[in-house]
Amino acid sequence: WPIPKVRSSYDNIISSDGRWWAGGVTGTNFIGLVDLQTDQVWELETPTVVSAPARGGFDRNGHAWFGGRGGAVLELEPETRHITEHNPPFPYEAFYEVLPDDNGDIWAWPLHGGRLLRFTPRTNSWIAYMLPEPYSHNRRTWVDNSTTPVTVWYVDHNGYMVRIQPME
Repeated sequence: WPIPKVRSSYDNIISSDGRWWAGGVTGTNFIGLVDLQTDQVWELETPTVVSAPARGGFDRNGHAWFGGRGGAVLELEPETRHITEHNPPFPYEAFYEVLPDDNGDIWAWPLHGGRLLRFTPRTNSWIAYMLPEPYSHNRRTWVDNSTTPVTVWYVDHNGYMVRIQPME
């Protein structure tokens, strides 16, 4: 599918039902969206000019989520093609990756914030988890929904493997 403004995406995600493809373009304010059933293509502009959508995933409701290097977590509702920016209560964040879990929470990793954030859209609340020392820098994550509560794993940029499991 030719997508002129989205020449390459930083991440390519497909909804669990196989209907939607979405990809963000780091350094811009565009998210590409393709309806794989109808072949319709959209280049969607985010509300913030330099949102810089990076990596993400689809949630159980079919919404696409992306980490925004411009400081917000981006939510795309494919049916309406509406993008919502969710800003954390911490200033100057730059998100690399966000991933939804099966409970509806969104796990977000600021690039240099020293913490992992969990965003709950239904209550618009954020919880911060301090990352271990020495300084850890998350580059790829896996959300394990088979555990109660959810377990989040990531490999640190320096080779550390980290497990995060909320105490609730």
